[in-house]
Amino acid sequence: MIDWVVESFAKQHERTDFSCGKPALDDFIRSRVSQYEKRRLGKTFVLVPSGGKRVVGYFTLAAGAVSFSNLPADASRKLPQHPVPVVLLARLAVDQSVQGNRLGERLLLDALHRTAELSSRLGIYALEVDALDAAATAFHVKYGFVPLLDDPRHLFLPITTIEGVFG
Repeated sequence: MIDWVVESFAKQHERTDFSCGKPALDDFIRSRVSQYEKRRLGKTFVLVPSGGKRVVGYFTLAAGAVSFSNLPADASRKLPQHPVPVVLLARLAVDQSVQGNRLGERLLLDALHRTAELSSRLGIYALEVDALDAAATAFHVKYGFVPLLDDPRHLFLPITTIEGVFG
């Protein structure tokens, strides 16, 4: 059994052969992640075998805001009518060679944990995701994400729900 580790992206990580089956996600980790990190547009975390450098999964977090008008009525109750602060789960992908081993779930849980930790230091209402397709939407909904009003693939998970998972 392989012991997997999630760590901050570094240029030394081997990612040229990464292939999750989604060209935009493959292109990002192979070619664009370093520029995003350098410009502080997002923070990427990679899944690698313990002691190894081959990337088999990753996710990217960034700061964001959701328009008040996109929140469902039950979520917007008692909130001021302006954009609410969120952490954006900008990308989440697992290499095809290891799909089916619940590594996507492991990456999502790590992202949730990091979001919960951040919420103790700054205002965060939710974790937001723009799901790439129907399969990604179903994955996130399975873990409690709720659609926003503007698009059924634009989802959020309230920080109170995330904190409930991690205590």
